[in-house]
Amino acid sequence: MRRVYAGFLGAVGCMAASVLPVSGAHAQDAQQVVREIQRRYDSTRDYSADFRQVTEYRTLNRRVDGDGQVFFSKPARMLWRYREPAGQFVLSDGKHLYFYQPAERQVIKTALGAVFRSDLPLSFLLGIGDLSRDFRAELIESDGKGHHLKLSPRKPSSGVREVRLTVDRDHYDIREVLIEDGGGNRWTFRFGNVRRGVGLDPSFFKLDVPQGVDIVEFGS
Repeated sequence: MRRVYAGFLGAVGCMAASVLPVSGAHAQDAQQVVREIQRRYDSTRDYSADFRQVTEYRTLNRRVDGDGQVFFSKPARMLWRYREPAGQFVLSDGKHLYFYQPAERQVIKTALGAVFRSDLPLSFLLGIGDLSRDFRAELIESDGKGHHLKLSPRKPSSGVREVRLTVDRDHYDIREVLIEDGGGNRWTFRFGNVRRGVGLDPSFFKLDVPQGVDIVEFGS
């Protein structure tokens, strides 16, 4: 379970096929799209969305599907509330990250700074990352579904091999994120029903430990 936990943190805190090198014009377009995405989320104080998640552990030959609702609020607060697996959650209260799998009857607690660096995918959603600074961007294509980007970490030490990001054409809201790590493991997140400015109070991100569940310190 701890391997699953560590992998999820790498995906959430940190998107696989090769593409031909893009031309200079396409590279310029990619930077424009990245700037619009960053501007969109820099101006967003909080938001919520429905999500579907597919996790493919190549090293374990295992696939895990999930879905639920996700909530982000600056600074550095988030909650992934799962409908499937039922009762599972990942919570950041701005200082610590908590991961709960009901079958394990444990909440794993980790210092946020120990796992969530600014140069990992999705960190910019929490107000602690910058796509242009942390990734090299290539625009794969723009179509009716939106803009499709390939992001490569500028720092190989991030543990992420590649990120594929799809945003809609009108508002630059994120619709899909595919993350692949160095071992070929993949995390795919698809988002819908995105709502910005929902007015989330900090107390919304307060840990509520289920009865009879232990809190276990991990990696801090």
